[in-house]
Amino acid sequence: MEEQGSAGAAQPPAGEPGIADELRELGTSLSALGKTAFKGGRVLSVELLRSVRGIVDRAREEVERLSGEKR
Repeated sequence: MEEQGSAGAAQPPAGEPGIADELRELGTSLSALGKTAFKGGRVLSVELLRSVRGIVDRAREEVERLSGEKR
C-alpha cells in the first residue's frame, strides 16, 4: 500500500504555483475583499453584504464538494 505524506506529495510542474503560494494568494484576495467592503468607513447596504456572503458560502460549498470528490 502506498502512503502519501508530505514527502510523497506530487510537486507542481516548474512555473506553476504550489499550495503555499495559492493559499497566500487566497489570503490576499480575501483581505482585498474585506478592504473593499469597508473602504473609508463606507457602509454598504445589507442587500450587498448578503449577496457577498452568499457568494462566499457558495464558494465554500464548492470547495467542500470538490475536495470530497477527490477522496
